[in-house]
Amino acid sequence: MVNLNKKNIVGFLIILIVFLLLTFHLNFLLVIFAGVFLAVILNYFSNLISEKFKIKYKFSFPIALVSFFIINTLTFLVIGSSIDEQIYDLIEIYPKAIENLKEQLSKSNIGLQILNEIPSDLSNFIKNNKETTFQVLNSFYSSLSTVSNLIIILFIGIYLAFNPSLYSKGLVQLFPVIKRERIKNVLEKVHTSLSSWMLAKLSSMLVVGVLSFIGLEILGIPYPYALALIAALCSFIPYLGPYIALIPALLVASLIGVDKVIYLIIAYVIIQTIEGYLITPYMEKKLVSLPPALTLVWMLFMGLISGLLGLILATPILAMLIVLVKELYIKDYLEKEVK
Repeated sequence: MVNLNKKNIVGFLIILIVFLLLTFHLNFLLVIFAGVFLAVILNYFSNLISEKFKIKYKFSFPIALVSFFIINTLTFLVIGSSIDEQIYDLIEIYPKAIENLKEQLSKSNIGLQILNEIPSDLSNFIKNNKETTFQVLNSFYSSLSTVSNLIIILFIGIYLAFNPSLYSKGLVQLFPVIKRERIKNVLEKVHTSLSSWMLAKLSSMLVVGVLSFIGLEILGIPYPYALALIAALCSFIPYLGPYIALIPALLVASLIGVDKVIYLIIAYVIIQTIEGYLITPYMEKKLVSLPPALTLVWMLFMGLISGLLGLILATPILAMLIVLVKELYIKDYLEKEVK
């Protein structure tokens, strides 16, 4: 007969609660992780300001927080209205772009085979049901998070970043005294991994957005602000993001001419080459190495079980899990057994 002491009961209850949350409330955990992720970003820049200007964290944090809101507000005021108008215009021209694409495809045998696999009334459906298009966009935003969830993420991030030691010490105290120093070190490594990954990703997104805008302007493709923003945001999702971003750009370019489509594909290939072979490898020197096959499988898994929010957060979650597995399982369990 199994002897159930208090530690066994507490451990069992924790495992049960985690299992129930993962099974029925995965999105809740993803929202919490998003809040923690935001806290890591704010904490990183707060520490950066503190070290740079030799001031205490309690002063650098408000500076980082206010700077964060000022930059976002100014960005919205400068290009926000243009992006909003261009996105609306993109929705308006998509039916025409699809019709034009079908016409171009119908001129070749391969194109006709592709058309046979596409519903013939697709463009009419979009054209006559603009509300459906807006519903798709609304579902995009709602799947990312409702307004309430965004507020929760914001407040979790601010509170955690305001006094990170309070929460980290509380978490460490949940473990036996003999393990607390080790757990503290592991948490620091997770923090470093996530902050470094996010810094690299923000740099990559900025590069992709700026280069996309320049390329679209040079080629004379309409709606450069909106398409560059889509390219920048989609680049947050590794491997799949660039292909997702290319679709709306190709539809717009197809309205101008086949030559523009070819030039646009070349431009996007050059941009992704610069990002993938120059920017990302340079930034990843300080990052956890994420195996491409594992990353793709994990992204697909997270997308299937939790939708767009899971797909977006899949890579940082994987970066965190790799650190935890490496430190707590491989080093502290497998390698100790060998010794």
